Amino acid sequence: MSNSILADYPALVEAVLSISDKLDIQDNRRQWMNKQQAQEHVNLGKQAFKKLVDDGVIPVHSLDEHGLARLERYNRDELDEAMKSL
Repeated sequence: MSNSILADYPALVEAVLSISDKLDIQDNRRQWMNKQQAQEHVNLGKQAFKKLVDDGVIPVHSLDEHGLARLERYNRDELDEAMKSL
């Protein structure tokens, strides 16, 4: 191993951390979310979130018709609109 590789190691670590931070930001801006992500996005507990879904305030998109009954997705824009309507 050459000394130049070891000298660049801190710069490499910094670059990897920077990329990781950017990926986290992009992940938080995803358009479609699972239930846990959606709950976190609207900052509600499980019971309050379930009530709003059951009452039709928060729309849920099920993939049941495609044989994926356990997969439900929530749309970021719809979540934001639902919360504004309260």
